[in-house]
Amino acid sequence: MMAVNKFWAAVFFAAGLIRIRVKNRERLFNNLPCIVVSNHGSNLDMFIGAYTMPTSIKPLAKVQLKKMPLLGYLFSTVCVMVDRSSRESRERSSRAMLEELQGGATIFIFPEGTRNKGANPLNAFYDGAFRFGIESGYPIVAMCAINARAITPSDGFSVRPGTIEIQHLGPYETKGLKREDVNALKERIFNDMFKVIEERDPMFNKNLKA
Repeated sequence: MMAVNKFWAAVFFAAGLIRIRVKNRERLFNNLPCIVVSNHGSNLDMFIGAYTMPTSIKPLAKVQLKKMPLLGYLFSTVCVMVDRSSRESRERSSRAMLEELQGGATIFIFPEGTRNKGANPLNAFYDGAFRFGIESGYPIVAMCAINARAITPSDGFSVRPGTIEIQHLGPYETKGLKREDVNALKERIFNDMFKVIEERDPMFNKNLKA
């Protein structure tokens, strides 16, 4: 299914005259399977994930997305669904993600939880992705999607031609870390991603041209 999604994402980007430029790809593909955390500022982000990630990717998605017409079915077939308001659902999704990792899949998570519509490069991260990384022992790779929000805004579906730059950071090893290390790991990855997006994205660095 993800191979089909990758194909249609490629068709979509070609039709929209959107170029995807990936940097440091080896930081992801040399560390599979792993947990990928990405910024979330555009309605294109799931398409970007499908296009740039390995076909073994398994995204974590909010259960509310299942209510979307047509796309809801697609999300339910390719994603691990979670209801963040339910502890039972969070625990069930963690078990499902661990099984996927052990089977060779890569887990894809937006640690901001929802789209960033604010003036800062990132919203605050939730603990979940980093706690799961430490509990599972698998490495974390950070993905920064740069300029996606200018091409398709966080609160709309209009598309304009342009280039989206993808930067991979890490890997961030989690073996040997304990639950009390969650905040330090989260802050380290947040700061690294914030710096890259702030420097490289024209929306946040006014010295760059979009």
